[in-house]
Amino acid sequence: MAGRDTFYDLLAIIATSMVVIGGLFYALVAKTYDTTTLLVSVVSPLVFGSAILSLRKNRILLFSFLAYAWAVVDDAPVFFDSVLTWPDVTRFHPFLPRLEMNVVIHALTLLFLFLAIRESLRGTGVGVLEAPGVVILAFVAFVFAYAQNIPLHAIQRIVETSWYQFDFTEKVLSIFFLYLTFKEAARLKSSQASVRASQSAGLHSSP
Repeated sequence: MAGRDTFYDLLAIIATSMVVIGGLFYALVAKTYDTTTLLVSVVSPLVFGSAILSLRKNRILLFSFLAYAWAVVDDAPVFFDSVLTWPDVTRFHPFLPRLEMNVVIHALTLLFLFLAIRESLRGTGVGVLEAPGVVILAFVAFVFAYAQNIPLHAIQRIVETSWYQFDFTEKVLSIFFLYLTFKEAARLKSSQASVRASQSAGLHSSP
């Protein structure tokens, strides 16, 4: 049964990924930033992915998808951080609308990462802030998801010259650290289960 659930989860991830990639490809080819791009590259992947992953009843996958969906459309080729000034894509002027959208986008990613982590810790009796290893790994995942915004000259130079390669690499690294986050949460859950089993055995063996 567990194997079947994993298989169907994988199919759901693949289907959702293909729709997301399709939306990115449309934005890359069209290079127009209007209502159609918003629907094809942002709204449709969000709705499709949320629907498919909700059907799987796997809230960790759902919240993880909703966390990364914003990071994927943030910059090129969709430039959702400039949606307030579409069809113009802005970086420095006007700066305020882009800054506002970046704050919203980053906040959404943090919110859904928190929900995913909380869900992964469900049943452990451990709160998110009581699991420092989980929090640190999740924070590293968040930093990699938006590594293009790190104000270091070396990083900004790579962003300007090899954006798509950099974007792919940072997202892969981010997902890897999110995987480690969930592994750590699973370890905590297993550890807590062992403690409860030991305590229960001790109670039963008491005279």
